[in-house]
Amino acid sequence: MFQVGFLEIAIILILGLIIIGPKRLPDLIKTILKFYKKVQKQISNYKKVQKQISNLKNDLEEDIGTEEIKKDVFNEMRMEELDLFDKSDKNE
Repeated sequence: MFQVGFLEIAIILILGLIIIGPKRLPDLIKTILKFYKKVQKQISNYKKVQKQISNLKNDLEEDIGTEEIKKDVFNEMRMEELDLFDKSDKNE
């Protein structure tokens, strides 16, 4: 997502050292890293749940035969179109 190089990290650390101070900077970095790890874990869990839901949906579609239902509906619609076309040809 973001590409942060060594120079950017060094500038951020130097600014943090100047603004926050050497005593509080390590604690702030630890807090930020803990928060980052929590966010990363939540995203990972979300992706797992999304994958499980997708697999469940696919299994459910297989079980009830949605492909066959789609084909049947399509065929019915085509038959109705052909019937209407035949009726219009007979009327002319």
